[in-house]
Amino acid sequence: MLAVAPAGAHISSRYATKPRWDSCDGIESTYGWDEPTANLEFTGGGTDAQVVAHLKSALRKSGWIFDAANSAPTGPWYWHKTVARNVQGTAQLLGGSAFNPSDWDLQATTPPATHPVTGC
Repeated sequence: MLAVAPAGAHISSRYATKPRWDSCDGIESTYGWDEPTANLEFTGGGTDAQVVAHLKSALRKSGWIFDAANSAPTGPWYWHKTVARNVQGTAQLLGGSAFNPSDWDLQATTPPATHPVTGC
């Protein structure tokens, strides 16, 4: 997920967070696992159509399915992936040529496989 930027893109930020046992308020009954996330920010990489086509192909190779029904022609664009039994990950691409230079933000997250944080 963090290595899918198109050729010629300038990576401005790349990070991932692993699930972490946490509570938003410190109350024992609300403890659970935070959502794992990945985020890739970059500029350039081609036209909007070229960047989206590249990401469709690159993400498909990792098992992500483009969600045409919820994606708009000018963005945002969405993907989903089954990461565990009954656990669906989602990714969204924000940005594009509306920014100068083209600025992109690809974010992915999935609910924890077991016992999410509650009560927040």
